Amino acid sequence: MTLHILAIGITLLLLAYHQVTTLLPLFPWNDVEKYSRKELLLEAGTNGLLMGTGALCVILGNRGFFHWYPLIYYPFLFSGELFQWWLPYFSEKFAQSKANFDYNALFSRTTKLIPHKPGKRTPDANHIVLHLMTVVTILLVYIDRLG
Repeated sequence: MTLHILAIGITLLLLAYHQVTTLLPLFPWNDVEKYSRKELLLEAGTNGLLMGTGALCVILGNRGFFHWYPLIYYPFLFSGELFQWWLPYFSEKFAQSKANFDYNALFSRTTKLIPHKPGKRTPDANHIVLHLMTVVTILLVYIDRLG
């Protein structure tokens, strides 16, 4: 039962963290002032719906859709995080393919925990914390669901 409570807690924490860091200006942790209100609401709404569904499934049950959605969604979320942030950071070719993303305008002033590589999308502290929380969420949900 304690593991299930932890799984619920981390899914809700991930959801809350994402929503707060998307909607509230917390410079230098984030730099949301660069985005339009419409962009922020779209980001918060889309991810809020998807993450909220994951949390709700963990809370409500372990059958059918409620069982499978978190097991599929959270790894899918993490694969998107890897694709958007870590592959462009470690791969020269991938960084070039993401050249249309204006990293300097959007993230150059945010707090960094790892060295910035010029010409590459360096994950900032906010995103590193988000990605680590996603990994912990995947682990706890999988152990809760399949353990």
